[in-house]
Amino acid sequence: MADPLVTRRGTLDVPTFLPDATRAGVRGVTSEDLRRIGIEGLVVNAFHLLRRPGARVVQAAGGIHRFMDWSGPILSDSGGFQVWSLIRQDPNRGVIRDNEVIFREPSTGEKWTLTPERVVGLQFQLGSDIIVCLDDCSDADDPESEQERSVERTVRWARRCREEFDRQLASRKADDPPLIFAVVQGGRVEALRRQCAVALAAIGFDGYGFGGWPLAADGALAVDPLRWVAESLPAEAPKHALGIGRPDHVVGAAALGYSIFDCALPTRDARHGRLYAFKPEWSGRRPSPGDPFYRAVRIHDPGYRVDHGPIEDGCDCPLCSRHSAAYLHHLFKVGDLSAERLATLHNLRFYVRLFELLRG
Repeated sequence: MADPLVTRRGTLDVPTFLPDATRAGVRGVTSEDLRRIGIEGLVVNAFHLLRRPGARVVQAAGGIHRFMDWSGPILSDSGGFQVWSLIRQDPNRGVIRDNEVIFREPSTGEKWTLTPERVVGLQFQLGSDIIVCLDDCSDADDPESEQERSVERTVRWARRCREEFDRQLASRKADDPPLIFAVVQGGRVEALRRQCAVALAAIGFDGYGFGGWPLAADGALAVDPLRWVAESLPAEAPKHALGIGRPDHVVGAAALGYSIFDCALPTRDARHGRLYAFKPEWSGRRPSPGDPFYRAVRIHDPGYRVDHGPIEDGCDCPLCSRHSAAYLHHLFKVGDLSAERLATLHNLRFYVRLFELLRG
């Protein structure tokens, strides 16, 4: 089993799953809900928090932990992927340059300038426990020339982030500094993935993330790129599988050495009535890659109208321990907001249990 990840606000047993609290909240549930089902850490998005409510608002509230009533570790994603995605969808929203990213709000025209230094400073303002470098994301299908440019920028920006991080530490003289992670790019080009990982490791960070789209064209896990990156990084370094969240994908990436996961999938699926449940024969057993260890429950299906058993026998979440599948089906049908809350807590508790098995 991998060594736990020690942060200034607690130790995370790994592998671990960090739900996406993108805008300082996991939709539909409270921080107390999350604590009760065993969630230990969260991910927020620095770029989205910069846009609203603003880093100064969070800082004035006492930092991101007090702002959202969360005492455990918080990792703040830089927002590099989100900015790239928004600009790729609509080039009028901004431009990615060699030394900065310019983003314009489509509704107001307000302009945001992101540099490696500003992104690190922003995350210090938020009070994050794990800071993530600004990276230049690329599409897996981009030509190799674009992938080369992405890797060059990512490494150069990571070096600037590291230098700014060290300056911030020197000026603050903190006894309990945050950690800093860099992100590996390179698309589906093996040489570039390995080159980027080696270059970032030479700069030196507390952990590393797999950047870019982690899935193949058919929706399967991109095993080879994930493996190239894991093999090229220091064996003892924490490895963050950014955006990987489907249960079978998690199991596959964990087998490759990834120890930190975050994804909006379980909470988004829950809001749409798609829940996860262990198959009875897998209850209590550690799954391996390729194992059919879980099933998807589509609670909107008519058959659940009269299913008076729990979503999953043996699950101790607030839904399964008190209510039937028929009741949840009913709540969704009548549009009761508690349906999304109960479904979200079930899916997140499923992930807590899955990761307990993976650590075992």
